[in-house]
Amino acid sequence: MPHDSFQFSTRLRPGLGLAYEQFHRAIPADVAGALQAAGVVEWRIYRNRTTLTHEVVAEDRDRMQEFLDADPVNERWQRQVAPYLSPETAPASETALPGERGALIWDLSWPTR
Repeated sequence: MPHDSFQFSTRLRPGLGLAYEQFHRAIPADVAGALQAAGVVEWRIYRNRTTLTHEVVAEDRDRMQEFLDADPVNERWQRQVAPYLSPETAPASETALPGERGALIWDLSWPTR
């Protein structure tokens, strides 16, 4: 069965790049479990200055989004991550080429906390 692969970008608040990397280096185990229950197969985040590029592979993108939107674990996680993120959203057309996406700062396969 084919998977949905997609990419999107978010922005960090100025000066919080390293703090975000430290905070996000190992996500809570229940958050990883929620992502997997939502059908996420792979998720990587790259950082280039204040731009975060998310590369996601999911069994079904729409089902993943519906699940995560209603999931209390994800809601709690989004509240914890919010202080690091800029309210300025990245343009929908912004996609990073492999050489421009920056350094890999998180992978769903990495250990949790």
